[in-house]
Formats: sequence, structure tokens, C-alpha cells
Amino acid sequence: MEARSETTSSPDAAPATCAECEQPTTSPALSRAGTRLCAECVAAYYVACSGCGSLIAKDESLTRETLAYCPECFSAPVGAAGGGTVDETLIESLIAEYVSLHAEEKWISDRMEVIKEQLKSAAATRQREGNAVTLLSETAAIRCSYRASLKCDAESAEALAQLLDEEEFASLFERKTSFTPIKDQIAEFLAATDEARQAARTALRAALRETETVTLSVVPARK
Repeated sequence: MEARSETTSSPDAAPATCAECEQPTTSPALSRAGTRLCAECVAAYYVACSGCGSLIAKDESLTRETLAYCPECFSAPVGAAGGGTVDETLIESLIAEYVSLHAEEKWISDRMEVIKEQLKSAAATRQREGNAVTLLSETAAIRCSYRASLKCDAESAEALAQLLDEEEFASLFERKTSFTPIKDQIAEFLAATDEARQAARTALRAALRETETVTLSVVPARK
């Protein structure tokens, strides 16, 4: 696999022009064709190929098992796209880019939370139109919408159920039940060999769906 060479613009560098909106941008994002893209256009029009990781236009991507691919990776044998040996130079480039974007993402996320709270406070002092307040600037607008919801304490709901007949209570509340597997206990149960619970073990295996979550974290640099 050929390594992609991408350069990150420094804060003092002159901004490049986004190939989509033709607006100045200092974003380091490059399309699969090597053209510069701003963050807004990436979010709106592009998706990362699950094989090679390059940015490809959404309307040009191909999907397999909910994952998006560029035409080349999609045409590769199943399991080959992104699954072979990755060039060490590419790995080094990807690590550098990921660490840079991770730091930028955290700063953006934290800053957005601060701004959101300030905008909510500003909206709280304005007249609502329906269930929303619209904050305007010369070039854009932010709508702060309000939605009311009801919550009920489970014990209080059970006490109320004793005072109402079943049909009336059902018209007021929707009862929900969820099940969370206890991994260690289930492993012990399935490891048993007694015949009495063989049918239960078979049913339990059929009910379970094991999934694996992959998480990336940035390791602090050694001093």
C-alpha cells in the first residue's frame, strides 16, 4: 500500500482553498485525489474509506456490511482491504495525524461545550417563539429548542399501579424491561455439563450476541 503524504498547516501558514466550497481553510484534510478540504465540507460530503482510510465523496463510496469503501478497496477480496500488512511509513504517518487530530478534537469539543452553555444562557433571556429561541448574527443563526419530558420514580409508579386497575395504569405508563448479561455468571453457567440444563444452555447461546469494541487512546509521550 502506498503511503499517503499529508502536511499539517501551521497556525501562521497562509490558508489553502477548499476544493469544494472554495473558501480559505487551514484544515489538514486531503481528499483521496489530494485536494485540500475544509472541516465543514468533510463532514457534509465525505466519508473515510474503511480500507485505506482516505477521504472519498459519499456519493462515490461503496458499502459492504455498513462500512464505506473507495472503489479499489471495495473491489479487493473480502478481508484484504485494510486487513493486510500496513507499510511502516504509513503507520508512522497515521499515528502522527491521529495524535494531532485527537488533540484538536478534544480542544474543539471542550470549546463547543463552553460556547453551548453561553448560548443557552443567552437564549434563556430571550422571548420564545413556540418552543425555540433563535439567536442571530450577520452571517448565521443558532436555534435553541426546548422539549419537555416526563420522568417517574419506579417505586412511585409501582405504588400508583396498586391504586389503579391494570388497563388504566397501562394507559398512563409504558412498562419497559431490559436485560443486561452478567458475563462471568453466564460463562460459568455455559461451562456446566449437567443434562438437566442442557436445553437452557442451548437457548442461552442462541440469545447471546458477542461483540468486540476496539478503542484507540493516545499514549502520553515519554519524557
